[in-house]
Amino acid sequence: MRLEFRKVLEDQNGSVPIPAALLIVVFSLILSFAIYIGYVQLRTSVVRNAMNKGLSNLAITISEDTYTALRESNFDEYVARLTGSTEYRHELEEKYRNDVKSAVEIDNDHYKIENITLDFSVDGKKLSYVCTCDVTFYVRLFGNNVPAAINSVQVSGSHNAKYGR
Repeated sequence: MRLEFRKVLEDQNGSVPIPAALLIVVFSLILSFAIYIGYVQLRTSVVRNAMNKGLSNLAITISEDTYTALRESNFDEYVARLTGSTEYRHELEEKYRNDVKSAVEIDNDHYKIENITLDFSVDGKKLSYVCTCDVTFYVRLFGNNVPAAINSVQVSGSHNAKYGR
């Protein structure tokens, strides 16, 4: 048996040599990896677009509330509610999460979106908001989902309060 295997390795009669077979396997692995990287980038873009959609809806709500607060001359109170840990802020965060969920699936076999957070800051009459999340991508190996890549996604927006104060 050992001699037959050696004959196959040393065979010069046109059969596929071992190095050529290994080269094909390595090329296939590299191609698979490149396709997976493309998939990760595409899904990350889809998640970023969903976050932008949620941010647009959130900006509309904040803009309406800012206008009302300025009209009623209690902008400082509104800023304190927005930047502090209040029920209003939690309501905005929940609305944002629901908007993202309606645009893209949050959890499946291929990826999972976690740690969706909103941060607000105010500089004069400029309200800024930053939305971040982590997207964990999974690969199925030997019947188990194994985390393969984690991408952090961040989108931001702002608007200026135009009236009052």
